[in-house]
Amino acid sequence: MTGRQQLCRLVADKPETRDWSVMGGVVEKPVQVPAPAPAPTPTAAPTAVVERALAAHPGVLDAVVAPSGDGVGVLVVLDEMSTALEVREDLRASLVAAGLEAEPAVLPVVRLPAPPLGTFEELAAEAAASGAAEVSRYEAPDAGPEADLAGRLAGFLGLPRVGALDDFVELGGDSLVAVAFLYAVQEAYAVPLGVVELFTAGTVRGIARLLAARPAAAPQVA
Repeated sequence: MTGRQQLCRLVADKPETRDWSVMGGVVEKPVQVPAPAPAPTPTAAPTAVVERALAAHPGVLDAVVAPSGDGVGVLVVLDEMSTALEVREDLRASLVAAGLEAEPAVLPVVRLPAPPLGTFEELAAEAAASGAAEVSRYEAPDAGPEADLAGRLAGFLGLPRVGALDDFVELGGDSLVAVAFLYAVQEAYAVPLGVVELFTAGTVRGIARLLAARPAAAPQVA
């Protein structure tokens, strides 16, 4: 058997080399064409993410998602144990997990509007005119006392964040949390506030305004 025949036999006997070619006694490996890169996974639409989160939330009895100019708007019928703030943060967490930055707004209603439906802003205006509950929309605290108070309150309530307009009671605050939070505020700002004042102010922004109105206010925060 000649050397060329031996080389051809060697190539034929090795499965891993059968796609090689022998030209002029030289074994040549074919050019490997790279496989096309996989197409990027499409990002889920905010509406679809919100609808799935609403369907999985035990406190949502009924809901409708409406288009919104600056995010995602939702009208919900809730059970007695759930709040719009809780649902809003749950929806936001689902959106973040899906890689979306849309900020959800939640409007609790007694019953859903009959079709045809408009935008969320139109439905919210109609609900406000008829005396429906206020829209729960997150507003970031301003820098300074608002941001500090929001961070402290979130820590006491075990929440990832608290907005400037989020209500203390709706967030789950009670008298025990109020006492601990107010003690921390007095230590930081040297301004005493009462539990009644906290419940009356209601929000981080309201508490910050109370502190600003006190001449003795001297923030000790960085």
